[in-house]
Amino acid sequence: MKKIDANNKIFYSKEFQKDKYKFFLITQNLKYESVVLYSDEENYVICRGKIGWPTWIWTKDNFDITKLKEIEQAIELYLTDSDKDKFTCKKELYDLLVNTGFDKINSEDYFEMGTLYCKQTKKPKDCDGKISIATIEDKQTLIKYWFDDNQEMNGVDPISREQAEIDVQQMLDSNKLYIWRNSIGKIVCMANYSETDNQAKLSHVYTPINERGKGYAANLIYNMTNDLLAKNLVPLLYTDYNYIPSNKSYINIGYEDTGILINFSCSKNK
Repeated sequence: MKKIDANNKIFYSKEFQKDKYKFFLITQNLKYESVVLYSDEENYVICRGKIGWPTWIWTKDNFDITKLKEIEQAIELYLTDSDKDKFTCKKELYDLLVNTGFDKINSEDYFEMGTLYCKQTKKPKDCDGKISIATIEDKQTLIKYWFDDNQEMNGVDPISREQAEIDVQQMLDSNKLYIWRNSIGKIVCMANYSETDNQAKLSHVYTPINERGKGYAANLIYNMTNDLLAKNLVPLLYTDYNYIPSNKSYINIGYEDTGILINFSCSKNK
């Protein structure tokens, strides 16, 4: 195990490239000067973009399990004085950590995160309204939607309204925040994306409760995905894998289910 930089050969390896859509956030974190990376340059990469952010652990399929002790030691290097530090990895690695008795894991924080990407869309049933890019005039509505969305999400810490306002302003500034307006002009769905290399990760997808089941999200994501594909980007996203209606809606418009990653936490002092 050694500390590596963002240009290490492992990121260009066949094994890592095979998983690059699943591990989009590792690729995204490589652009930050604060990124901290450890690897054996063959079996695994451990990556944190900034202190306070989740640490991502990539392992190649059927990795050399004699490297498990190295991975455990590397995980401990990322632990802070926070009550819980968050990690994401393949289920194969998580199960090995649990079964071999790695004692830093908080088992109650286990969460299965679905990974999906799209190469070609399928048209959903039409609904009223149309897609557009959000503007500053939409800000207050979108702050409420993002705040409400965050309260509903599993596996994340709730945010304040002040943080919701900061987040929405950043999305507006990026010009990558899409909305769907219904036939009377009401914003009934939102979705944002971030871009790294040729990949576009969708996020902040939200429809208010009283507007669900009307096809708004499906049509927004369908049109948004077509825009991204036209820009030669690969659209991808992460979901709550066990929330079947949401996953099914993405699959119905052309997204492919590529399996799960595990979100969990560890604590330095247990």
